[in-house]
Amino acid sequence: MKIQSIEDEREIAATAAKVLHERFIEAARTETVLYVKNDAVWSKAPNGDPILIKQLFRSNPDLAKKFASRGTYKIKK
Repeated sequence: MKIQSIEDEREIAATAAKVLHERFIEAARTETVLYVKNDAVWSKAPNGDPILIKQLFRSNPDLAKKFASRGTYKIKK
């Protein structure tokens, strides 16, 4: 598949994000899910409260800002 323009690439990314979001919500209603929020790994069972699994201490905010300021990264297989 060849992407013709930046707009096409953005549309593909937005559609993928929407599908992932919908699938996560659907899965969270029926089974236990793991997710990362605010540098912590959480577990959430249906009809249950979130449980903190692990705090992620090694995140480097300066490094994250450095990568974010450089623009878009493409990952190749």
